Amino acid sequence: MGATLHFKSLVRHCLGGERGLASRARTDRERFLCRPCRSRSKDFRLPYQSYRFERMGSPFRSAHIAACAGFEVPPVPTSQRAPWLRTRFGFVGSAEGFDLLRFEAPTLALTPRIAPAVLAAGQIDLLVLECAQDDLTGEWGLSFLDWAGSQADGHDLMRRAEEAGIPRIALLRGDSCQVDLFAPLAAAADYAVVTSSAARKALARQGIAADLVEAAMQPALHHGFVPQQHDEAWEVPPVLSLDLVQAIDDPDVAALLDSLTPFGLGLCSADRVVRQHRVETLPQTLVGSSLGTVTPDHLRHLFGEANLLVQVARSDRAPGRDVQHALHAAASRCAVVILGEIPDDDPRSGFAQVFSELRELRLFVSRISMDPIFAEMHLQAAWRRVHRDHAAAEMTQQLAAYAASASASSTVGKARPRATVVTPTFRPDRLQEVLESFRAQTWPDRELIVVANTDDPARWDSALLRPEAGEQIVFLPRCFGPGTALNIGGARGSGDYVLRMDDDDHYGPHYVEDMMLGAAALNPDMMGKNACFYNYVDEGRLVYLPTLLEMPRIFTSDQISGGGRLAGFSHTVRRSLLRRLGGFPDGQHGGVDVAFLDKLIDERELLCASADALNAVVERRSDVRSHTWQTARSSDNVHFKEVQVSLQVLLEGIEGPPLQVTPVPGETPRN
Repeated sequence: MGATLHFKSLVRHCLGGERGLASRARTDRERFLCRPCRSRSKDFRLPYQSYRFERMGSPFRSAHIAACAGFEVPPVPTSQRAPWLRTRFGFVGSAEGFDLLRFEAPTLALTPRIAPAVLAAGQIDLLVLECAQDDLTGEWGLSFLDWAGSQADGHDLMRRAEEAGIPRIALLRGDSCQVDLFAPLAAAADYAVVTSSAARKALARQGIAADLVEAAMQPALHHGFVPQQHDEAWEVPPVLSLDLVQAIDDPDVAALLDSLTPFGLGLCSADRVVRQHRVETLPQTLVGSSLGTVTPDHLRHLFGEANLLVQVARSDRAPGRDVQHALHAAASRCAVVILGEIPDDDPRSGFAQVFSELRELRLFVSRISMDPIFAEMHLQAAWRRVHRDHAAAEMTQQLAAYAASASASSTVGKARPRATVVTPTFRPDRLQEVLESFRAQTWPDRELIVVANTDDPARWDSALLRPEAGEQIVFLPRCFGPGTALNIGGARGSGDYVLRMDDDDHYGPHYVEDMMLGAAALNPDMMGKNACFYNYVDEGRLVYLPTLLEMPRIFTSDQISGGGRLAGFSHTVRRSLLRRLGGFPDGQHGGVDVAFLDKLIDERELLCASADALNAVVERRSDVRSHTWQTARSSDNVHFKEVQVSLQVLLEGIEGPPLQVTPVPGETPRN
């Protein structure tokens, strides 16, 4: 899979050009750049390397660079997430650091030429200076990596910000090994912020106080939703390793990774340019698995399509970039497995699977490859933890708090949406189950509206509800259909999204949380799930459709076809869109979900997302008249497969590492 790319093709590949890969991401980023920054588009960049065209002959010749040229990144509908803070950031640092901030707050990438005018005009409330090896604008000469030897432009920026009364924050997202370079900048700034406790301790030994923030990723870029339809000429390897350089330098690492090639290994480097002749020194199986050097756009695509990222923990290597890659992988639904030991304060300990022996790791990889439900449960659990605990919103809000103008009123929105759960029902005996399911949900900002289709409200025990917990019941005459019930629930609610939870289906405790975390990342107009899992109550069978156990998808509303990936029992609609489209159809007692999707198809360019199939199970009973949907597969349908875990385990998911991992034969891998 490794390839050598001609110089012109390599430059065109990384800058976009006729392939148009990086150009889309760059165009998206340039909307946030100052005009002078856009003139720097003639720079050729690979991660942590920056060369001008005239310098390409040294230190690398074009034929020596092993670049990731085997595939193109398919176009993906972009997230609609928009800044929700009013605090205006001025930023100097890396492209990755800039991406962390720009979706959370208005962020201006400063250059030496425009910084004086920006500060004089009071166009920013806060100045963030990131100690980084790459420079977003290419005009600071890496002055913020080595502040002690920096150019005059950097010192002039600090002086002008101080005179303007703008708080100056020195940010280090790297390891303690960079502290010596970071310390002079931290001492010159008003505040120092780090993401590593080791870096904080190292600064303290130099007499510099620093605040600690969680290592963060940007959900708008690393969300785990892949395009609904794309032509994948080259299949992404299900198992990834970014340790190409380490495998070249260390035979032990090479042997370890070589043992994983039967599972479909892709070996690459994301932080260092690799020479082709060095790749050819690896064992032949690893040469065939080598992808060379990958760009951030390629890496984002690889994480989105692969199952596993394998990392090797070593005591002689700082984990900083490994931590960031692990966050991006898990946020993209690529589970992270680590061989070796990591400290308790390592952020990866909260979501990665850590093994001390290669045998255990291989068993886990085997189980992930062979058991699709087990794999999906692990991918989902890691995804949830990272989006819940490491989203950039919290870090950005902590930085904004340093600005004198920052206050509770300095927000234009919310980092995470409020959920209005609507349950239409005509069965009073189901009310207790509805309440228990809602109260078990882990998403804190939620409310429940039960719309009871009844001509006899006295049959309903309204005393069961807790109004103080956001629970209410609305009575609707039986002659009205579920569309009217859903519209009333949506109108009575105050949430950003209206979620449907049917009274006769099963929802896990993370159902609302996972839908809202996806909504926080994408800000979509519509979300839903595949109807993949079925519980046949009378026959005692729990089955699923393997073809519908697929990765979450993102698409526009003109790609909706029959509602397959947006099943009615899981409809999650932006409340403002529900009002604009006039809600669900009134007067229908069946098919209201499909009729509503027809409205979305007419809109064409709405952003839609299909979440993973977990957390929700459709209940089927032998008396089909007890269902609104009376045409369905029987439990012995040839397309069904038995689920090997209980209904409770399927709904609750995996919240901790497995105690034992044994391979399960007979299943097919996800990819």
